[in-house]
Amino acid sequence: MRKPILFAATTALAAIALAHVGSTSLLSSFGKAINDAKTVTSTYTVQTLHTGGAEQYSITLKKPNMVRVETPDKLYVADGKDLVTYDKTEKTYFKQPVTVSALKSILAPEETHLFAGFFDADAYKAMTSKDLGSKSMKGGSMATVEATYDASGKKVITYFLNPDDKVARKATIELDKNDPDKKLSMIVDTKTLDLNSKVPDSTFVFDPPADSREMTLEEMNAAKWYYDLDEAKRVAAASGKMIFVDFYATWCGPCKMLERECFNTEQFKKFGKKLVFCRIDVDEQSSVAATYGITAMPTQDILDKNGAVIKQTIGYGNPQMFFDFLTSVVGNPN
Repeated sequence: MRKPILFAATTALAAIALAHVGSTSLLSSFGKAINDAKTVTSTYTVQTLHTGGAEQYSITLKKPNMVRVETPDKLYVADGKDLVTYDKTEKTYFKQPVTVSALKSILAPEETHLFAGFFDADAYKAMTSKDLGSKSMKGGSMATVEATYDASGKKVITYFLNPDDKVARKATIELDKNDPDKKLSMIVDTKTLDLNSKVPDSTFVFDPPADSREMTLEEMNAAKWYYDLDEAKRVAAASGKMIFVDFYATWCGPCKMLERECFNTEQFKKFGKKLVFCRIDVDEQSSVAATYGITAMPTQDILDKNGAVIKQTIGYGNPQMFFDFLTSVVGNPN
């Protein structure tokens, strides 16, 4: 999943900071090996089964707090002091002070989770995990471990580790494993991966493209996501805005399509003039979801400043339908 426009402490690895019920020595070895590394460089592909082909990613990490991560639509660059997020589609970028929580948030999504342990020693503390033995794969034999990351058993990741350095070279991710009709499966497959190679600090310098534009503080704030509904209410009360709430789940395929096709667009960001944006993970905040009677994902609500529902839509059809929903309540944001 591609993550929010702005990072906040409340987003830091919420999806994987789960109780450590049981972990195999193999999974622990993977976590220790990548966390002990001083640098990691990799090129890899992410293939989302049933919804699209393989997409190209590259990642370079260096301690302390240096990052260069390139996804199909974003570029993240942190030089140890500042973090720059560049939106390739909109050709805009913004800077903010680099924080550990922001770096963890970049690596928290399924597409970059293979490297989450570099900055977070607890990233692979799954609820349960089990060693599956060796498996013959192209290029040799891999040690295999399966990890479950939520109480419902929906999010299951199988790691394929190099037996020499104990670092995963491949992962298969099942989101909503319990429902074959809805599950979204991913394959993360490294093409190159090096640990502790020499990486010059110049790698982490952001050079703005000639046709790019730096976003203003006002634009950044307008595009900010909140992950606590009470906080969103306070902001709405102070600003006189309504609240847009996206109820989603990490295993939900249409939720990812909505984020990719709508939330990352300039058209959506303009609605920040009239709306406070809030996202609620229904698995992480089940009580909030229950309060609003959420039974299907994605569900989008527009609330007044006190949290009362003004209008609701369930599911995701296409961008035009989504923006028509927003406009029907708040009008044209321009």
